[in-house]
Amino acid sequence: MSLPQTTGAYGLGPGEGEALWFNGALGLVKASAVQTDGRFAAVEFLAPKGFLSPLHIHRTEDEFFVVLSGEVRVKHGETVIEAVAGSLVYGPRNVAHAFRVDSAEARLLLFFGPAGVERFFREAGKPARSGGLPPADEQFIDREALMQIGNRYGQEYVGPPLPPKD
Repeated sequence: MSLPQTTGAYGLGPGEGEALWFNGALGLVKASAVQTDGRFAAVEFLAPKGFLSPLHIHRTEDEFFVVLSGEVRVKHGETVIEAVAGSLVYGPRNVAHAFRVDSAEARLLLFFGPAGVERFFREAGKPARSGGLPPADEQFIDREALMQIGNRYGQEYVGPPLPPKD
């Protein structure tokens, strides 16, 4: 499903949005600059255990993580938060952060303000051919390519991802 081409009110149900396979997860762009007049973007992820981001900094947007299901560790600065369903974690721009899915699967809703970062997910991902996790042969983008794409969208990679839980 594609996103409505409007800056007016709209609604999307579960599983609806612009579906992308991104680094082993299914991403659903729920709101982009087009719908919100550039104010914010929203991307939902269905992610398997081990889905993660390296330590990175967003230079142009703030980020909210809302855990809809599962267990996700989120590191902001020196603080590591054990987030479970119903948790919200706020990450201001210019603060290094990373996350890792620790449960068998997790659903995350990420809000970014202002909008624009959704272009990163589109460029680094690919249109999903189904509403589930991508097949093994389409899961990952090369780390160097991911970093180059991220740099174009104001992301700076500054360290490794969180290690697996013991």
